[in-house]
Amino acid sequence: MKKINFKDIDFSTFQKSSIQGTKSTIYKNKEVAIKILDKFYPEEKEELYRKLLDMDGITIDKVLLPKDIILKEHKLYGYTMDCFQDSIPLLDYFGSTRYVNCNDIFEAIKKSSLILRDIHQNGIICGDLSFDNILINREQEIKYCDMDGCFYGNHHGLFISILLKTFLIDYRHEKVEISENIDRISMMLSFYLLLYLKELQELSKREYNQLLKHITTLQNMDGYANRLIDRTKKIPEIPYLDELIDEFDDYLIDREKQLTIKQKILKRCGR
Repeated sequence: MKKINFKDIDFSTFQKSSIQGTKSTIYKNKEVAIKILDKFYPEEKEELYRKLLDMDGITIDKVLLPKDIILKEHKLYGYTMDCFQDSIPLLDYFGSTRYVNCNDIFEAIKKSSLILRDIHQNGIICGDLSFDNILINREQEIKYCDMDGCFYGNHHGLFISILLKTFLIDYRHEKVEISENIDRISMMLSFYLLLYLKELQELSKREYNQLLKHITTLQNMDGYANRLIDRTKKIPEIPYLDELIDEFDDYLIDREKQLTIKQKILKRCGR
């Protein structure tokens, strides 16, 4: 892993990305993205530095892993990675239009699930897995980003996704047990959020059944979803979603029908 001095970077050839991290600033050009860890605590940077050195040499297709380390005063200040041009988060891509065919969503999620298998085979647990950190472009290519918070070997991850935290800690009052299963749980929670635009634990039975009766993939997931929601039951081992997706599903989702009466009123008022 090459080490670059922060002072040697010509930032005039880069521009700020439209997508920014909560604890970092991202710059990019046509080929390279730079992530400056300007909101990380010193101890977080030290832990990340050791982890990046141990992960040196790992390459995973469709995963934007750190490439070169950026140092400032001999300490980790950021890193570079390949740039995935004209891409946006999966949640934005499928969540911002009124009509979306579930088959298009499932094709993207199947690709994401297969990439997750490769990540796990390399000994990495994402931790911060969400459809905000999985990108898609116009050609429907999928790539994972923001992998610096991952768990690898004896290195702790820096974050878990807000979606996972809200579900496991706030809703189920569980401790987060680090395993490949938390990534599969995160992907299933993200799946329901993308389909319903609402978190799984917040769905009413009526809302849940609106799509369930039309979509075989949801029927395949129903047993796992019910066990996740039931706080009296142990967290189940969740399969990779590519095992549960039905390739023949073909149902057009109307986002307008998913809005509550209150949301529709606020939308008409421009709020």
